[in-house]
This record gives sequence, C-alpha cells and structure tokens, in this order.
Amino acid sequence: PALLEAWYGVSEAGRALADILAGRVNPSGKLPFTWWKRVEDNPTYNNYYEEPGTNNVHYREGIFLGYRAYGHNGQPAPLFPFGFGLSYTTFSFSHLDVSPKTASPSGPITVSFDVQNTGDREGSEVAQVYVSDPSATVPRPQIELKGFERVTLKPGETRHVSVTLDRRSLAYWDTKSNGWKVDPGEFAVSVGDNSEHLPLKETFTVR
Repeated sequence: PALLEAWYGVSEAGRALADILAGRVNPSGKLPFTWWKRVEDNPTYNNYYEEPGTNNVHYREGIFLGYRAYGHNGQPAPLFPFGFGLSYTTFSFSHLDVSPKTASPSGPITVSFDVQNTGDREGSEVAQVYVSDPSATVPRPQIELKGFERVTLKPGETRHVSVTLDRRSLAYWDTKSNGWKVDPGEFAVSVGDNSEHLPLKETFTVR
C-alpha cells in the first residue's frame, strides 16, 4: 500500500491525480515537513498544554523544529522524514566529491555527485545536500538542508550534479556579534533523497 498526499489541488487536480494513479505520470514530490509517528513526538506538543484553561503557548523549540529536531534530546525517528517521496522508479547516489577539502570561511565549496535512474521507467529525483557542523561552539541541528537539485533521468541514465555552498550555508546567527558567523573546524556533507536516507557522506575543513 502507498499514500498519495494530494494537498490543496485546484481545477486540474483531479486530472493530475488520475494521471499519477494510472501510471501516465511518475510522481516526484517531496514532503516539505516532518511527519511524526505520534502527535506527542512533535517538539512543540508540550508547549500548548502546560497551563490548562489558558491560551498561552511557550516557545521553547528554538531552531530544533521539524527534521532539525531529530536526535536532539532523544527526539524519536519520524514516520515520514522531511524530503521523503516515492516514485515508480528507483535512484542511486554515488561518487561524492567535496572541493576544496580545506576552505576559507567565505567559501565557496562545490559538492558534486552522480545520480542514476536504476529502475525501468523515466522519473525525476530531488537530490538533497545537508551540512553538519559538529565543531560548532553553539548548539546546532545534526543536519541542515543547504541545497538541492532536481534531475529527470531515463532508465539507466546517470547525471553528474553539482551544488555550491556559500558562506551562509556554513554560518549560524551569532547573537553576540549580531551577524552571521562560521566556526573553524570540520564540517560534514551528506547527500541523499530525504533527511533520513543520506547514503553519501564526506568531510571538509574550514580554517
């Protein structure tokens, strides 16, 4: 079984859904949010129920919201992760390269890799590039989406994809200096088709 999430379609939504269900069109949409297993798993759940009988909501999640919350303070794995989506074909990722291996805080950094259609029909994949900053001097999510590229491939076709990371892709907002800051140290790049399936990983250093 599969779930087709149609969202808020307009006048041609019925035809579009019929084309997908009949196999005339290969779906390629991706979830723009995290679908938790239980409502209680949402990082904001307890913000609404601390003061019964009031309309007060406590903002505590900060930057750890959606896919950025996973792994923070024991946050459980979701039912459907951010960026998830099915297709009538399959894809694989390979040959990740990050250049340069040692970079200045201003970048740029080029992330390149191959995407192959390993199925038997044409389809589109949205390759997603995430960055991790384990050396950060402030709390940061385990991964942050910093780039993506949509590619349409025939069966067996391979496409070489490049995504450029600039300074903002590495930075966080520093409240002390009231500006964007990049901490020196090792960064990690992960590539895949959703925030939970990232088969390619590589590191680089910011000096």
